Amino acid sequence: MLQFKPFKAIRYSESISNPAQVLAPPYDVISSEEQQSLYAQHSNNIVRLDLGLTTPTDTAHDNRYTRAKNQLQQWLVDGTLVRDADAAYYLYEHTYQADGLTKQLRGVLGAGQLFRFEEGVVLPHENTMPGPIQDRLDLTTACEANLSPIYTLFDDASGDFFKLTDSIWNQAPSVDLTTPTQDRYRIWAVTSDATIQAIFDFFAEKKLLIADGHHRYTTALHYREQTRKQGGAVDPLSDYTLLFATPIQNDGLTIYPTHRVIFDVPNFSLSSFKEKLAAYFVISEEPDLATFNQNAARTTEKVLGIMSPGGTSVIRLVLKNTDAVDHFFPGDASPVLKGLDVAILQYVILQGILGYTLEDIRQQKGIRYLKSTQAVLDTVANEPVQAVFVLQSTRLDEMRDVCLNGEKMPQKSTYFYPKLITGLVLNPVFSAESSAPLTHTNTTAARL
Repeated sequence: MLQFKPFKAIRYSESISNPAQVLAPPYDVISSEEQQSLYAQHSNNIVRLDLGLTTPTDTAHDNRYTRAKNQLQQWLVDGTLVRDADAAYYLYEHTYQADGLTKQLRGVLGAGQLFRFEEGVVLPHENTMPGPIQDRLDLTTACEANLSPIYTLFDDASGDFFKLTDSIWNQAPSVDLTTPTQDRYRIWAVTSDATIQAIFDFFAEKKLLIADGHHRYTTALHYREQTRKQGGAVDPLSDYTLLFATPIQNDGLTIYPTHRVIFDVPNFSLSSFKEKLAAYFVISEEPDLATFNQNAARTTEKVLGIMSPGGTSVIRLVLKNTDAVDHFFPGDASPVLKGLDVAILQYVILQGILGYTLEDIRQQKGIRYLKSTQAVLDTVANEPVQAVFVLQSTRLDEMRDVCLNGEKMPQKSTYFYPKLITGLVLNPVFSAESSAPLTHTNTTAARL
């Protein structure tokens, strides 16, 4: 049974005159240029904790993790950050623009009990890499806090979650801010005993699918085990991690594909490559990327596109016969997995025809990723790559079914947009024996 609990969040205090300036995207989408910009934007920007700068003189005792720890403790002491007096769930709303539409991503932030993936309560859809896990583990160990939430989904076909929280969304929020890009964020701290109990009970039988934050969740599992070994017992805080949960059926969700660029493939020739593809795919051509995407959206077929450098047309691929490519997939692959265009690309084309190994793909040898159609156009216009593969968005029901089958989708199969903002709510996971001053700070409720 899932325990998804309220918690006493650490939040920015009313001393921050322009709260939008202290927020940041998740660490893993921040470029080095944006990191520098966020540093310059505000001396209290959360990036100074979540993705601190490194220096050539860093040592084991003075590095981005130790500086994050010291900065966090300083902000807690001087009142920049304060811890809420009462445990709460935090309803989260982000109003944003996507594809010419105004959307609202709504969900709830809470402390989610940690489960190993094999326990089948919290389910991943992607694999992880050791490097990012070690980075996040070092940061969590230093700061003893979850600095950014993990994005999870749950099935709620009857809409019970929004029925349960309906009246709260119309109340005055504790946070209401708009960024220069006109993204609006609102937070409601839910402290009513009756509502807390109702939300807790609602989640008890739910399974959570990780949409974004696989490395952070795996880090939390490692941190829990590390804390248990050090303390010799289960720790009440490190057994939980900061989660955002929203229904799969939420119409405020936006999911984009991640396109693939290939380069450095030995003896690559587009003409001979097309001959090999013709054994498995019906091949046609679209005049441009916009037309390809429009036509792909109108069909239920899984459609892949290929663009070559310097060109504007798109080679359109549609699988002829799923049985004919079964041998490219792992023997236990489900029909749902084998039907994903991103899986067809990886197993049939990249590994089967082009000879990439799984380790090549994991290490991004001869492959990289693009997150927008504009990036695809810029790449084929300006870079000497061998080809760009254009994908369509994976449907949420497909992702759910793959997760429930206990399978993993290929790396970077989904790009959830928008990312959850970092800095609105922090979750302390310090142990009972911690020397951190988190339990001795001002407990006046924060505005931010």
